[in-house]
Amino acid sequence: MKTSNSAQSIVSQATFQAKLDYFFNTGLTLNLPFAIWKSPNKSSIRATLQLDHQETSIDEIESAPTGFLFHPFEKSDDHRRMFIRSEVSLDSERNEVLLSPSYTGGQDHYQKFHDTFLKLAEESNFDFRPFLATAPVFSSEKKEYVNLVNQCKSSIENGSYQKIVPSRRGIHNTERDFHPVEEFFNLAEAYENAFVSLVYIPNHGLWIGATPELLISVEDRTKFKTISLAGTQELLPKASIAQTAWMQKEIEEQALVSRYIVNCFKQIRLRDFKESGPKTVKAGNLIHLKTIFEVDMSAVGFPQLGTVMLDLLHPTSAVCGMPMKPAAKFLKENEGYDREYYSGYLGPVNDQNNTQIYVNLRCARIYKHKMVLFAGAGVTEDSDAEKEWDETELKAKTLLNILNLIEV
Repeated sequence: MKTSNSAQSIVSQATFQAKLDYFFNTGLTLNLPFAIWKSPNKSSIRATLQLDHQETSIDEIESAPTGFLFHPFEKSDDHRRMFIRSEVSLDSERNEVLLSPSYTGGQDHYQKFHDTFLKLAEESNFDFRPFLATAPVFSSEKKEYVNLVNQCKSSIENGSYQKIVPSRRGIHNTERDFHPVEEFFNLAEAYENAFVSLVYIPNHGLWIGATPELLISVEDRTKFKTISLAGTQELLPKASIAQTAWMQKEIEEQALVSRYIVNCFKQIRLRDFKESGPKTVKAGNLIHLKTIFEVDMSAVGFPQLGTVMLDLLHPTSAVCGMPMKPAAKFLKENEGYDREYYSGYLGPVNDQNNTQIYVNLRCARIYKHKMVLFAGAGVTEDSDAEKEWDETELKAKTLLNILNLIEV
């Protein structure tokens, strides 16, 4: 495939957002897995792409190559843990498409990417929609969710559970001028303290989100961190976080998540950790209670702590319930739909010597002309079904307030 000098000139003069468009368009055209993301409180936007369709299995994040992890809520034959090897990258600081120095695949794979990238740079009317699946047909009635919440409450009151986190999904049309990369930039600008992502996996679709919830991070292979984040309120205009009052239900819900983390530490006989919080934090249009747990991995002699805790923590009580296995079984039998990658986890692995894995909340799957949004709420014995519905509505607004959507 030959590329013109004009294409080379267009790319050399292009802004970062334009190059990210070409990167996105190329990934879809060649049906290659890729991820675009912005970490909380960082200005840099990063993108990575894998040059073939070969699935990479990683058992430990510590020994994994640089890449991006995308994990479903529940592993199955239909939904597997996906790992995108970082073979081609683009970031806003260098504004240059780069082939990884460690890439050992065939040169023809990169040449095909390179030629397609240049060819698409000359197209001004690229349409992403033909590369995506048609949205499923389903109903999302308030009555159904309220009934599910009341069913959760009854099971909790019977003593079988401490907490269950039922979720729901809603479907929206996308406007004619909707474009995923532009919407990613809108989310990144609106929610600077969230992990904002746009991920494409062949056969698993295109996902966009802005999640506030860190699952684990490992910095310089020595500093481990996780958080408990629960309790939800809307932050009203001109309201002060310092003046926030929390009800007993939210306080107990957050305490359950914190105890879950401490119990995971106990399972591996880890006693030396630092706990900070809870304190009220802002996440988009919402506020939550947050507690931070940190471990010096060198001091405790536990170099595989990231992998071990990732396996123990997921699914957290914040997205599933307690006890975890019975709550997961309850949701599978009663929730009424497949969560796919919603409330799973995602994030860069061994990228610039850091790993950051987030719970995939405040997210949506993008289809040809529609988008399916997901939201859940933690139910305890003190829950009110109407208020839990309202909480899912507030969480959905994290995306609805920013994205170019129409209610179906």
